[in-house]
Amino acid sequence: MEYIENVLYTLIAIQVFYFFIFGMAGLAPHELKLKRGMPFTRFAILIPGYKEDNIIVDTAKKALEVDYPAEYRRIVVLADSFKPETVEKLRLTGVEVLEVSFEHSTKAKSINKGLEYLSQDPPEAVVILDSDNVMAHFFLRKVSDAFQSGYKIIQAHRTAKNRNTPMAVLDSANEEIGNHIFRKGHRNLGLSAALIGSGMVFEFNLFRKYMSQITDTAGEDKLLEMLLLKDRHTIEYFEHAYVYDEKVSTTKNFGKQRTRWLGAQFYFFRHFFFDGVKHLITKGNIDYFDKCFQMALIPKVLLIGLLGILALVDYFSPYLQCNWIVLTAMYYLAMLASVPANMYDAQLARAIFHIPVAMMALIGSILKITKKTATHFEVTEKGHTGDGN
Repeated sequence: MEYIENVLYTLIAIQVFYFFIFGMAGLAPHELKLKRGMPFTRFAILIPGYKEDNIIVDTAKKALEVDYPAEYRRIVVLADSFKPETVEKLRLTGVEVLEVSFEHSTKAKSINKGLEYLSQDPPEAVVILDSDNVMAHFFLRKVSDAFQSGYKIIQAHRTAKNRNTPMAVLDSANEEIGNHIFRKGHRNLGLSAALIGSGMVFEFNLFRKYMSQITDTAGEDKLLEMLLLKDRHTIEYFEHAYVYDEKVSTTKNFGKQRTRWLGAQFYFFRHFFFDGVKHLITKGNIDYFDKCFQMALIPKVLLIGLLGILALVDYFSPYLQCNWIVLTAMYYLAMLASVPANMYDAQLARAIFHIPVAMMALIGSILKITKKTATHFEVTEKGHTGDGN
């Protein structure tokens, strides 16, 4: 029993120290070195969507309202399985619409079709949005300055546009913890920021080169990140360039979304972890190994509950040998430090009591994972169209 506890303690301690180190690193500022007075970047904004007729027209209209010269930006909606009337409404807004269809739909397939379409008149850079995303008013101006200053792969600051339910508040906090640890904290320690699937900016030819290697996966952003880091590209994080993203409002959608995410995580762990170890030892590629290591991490919400239980058992029971209370305190401190100060309000306090519900949803998600989870796309229902500003 003591041997099992020591092994479990060691494995969890590694993850706790990982979060603690990057959580503390994220407390320092991270500013990009931007050149002013640079020319405008020619952007193409790709918005892939799958059966999301209820929100895509509003998203397209919001994209057209962003402050940026029209001659320097194209907005292209990649319409997979949309209703004919939705496609017509989209075209009336003034955006470009590329209808796509696949036997097995994935976001990567839609994006590759979009890149093929753009190659007839290629832009300098591509912005990837989800069908519910809204760019901040000056977003394109900011990322244009960054691109012209030499940053060719940028993850913008994706943040919540809704906090309408306790689950949405928890999802919002989880997003900001990820921004703090996996993006800002990583960049402050010299490692690449993590991609998050939308609010991403890429040099066109570079993006097309790597996306052409990705088709049948529901975790295209993670695979893209693996390929980029394996070839030693650096992913920058632009904290002050905002994209507003809808957070899941119900336990059902939370579980559905996490099933897809965890399925992709398990898939990438199986296929890349030991390759990451190999590249660390033989080539000193820390960035690539770090990304592969992230695929072995226990979900943050699940670890909150697990450590809380172990700390209570440690306090009241004489049978545990390791100091779970200290480990739990370190992890909780890392999580608390990673949540922005402006999110500490009554909504967050109420939402904390829903953590057990989120934990049960995560456990249910793990039980639902199949071999097809990482390769088949399933849309998460969304409908909040506010702009988040």
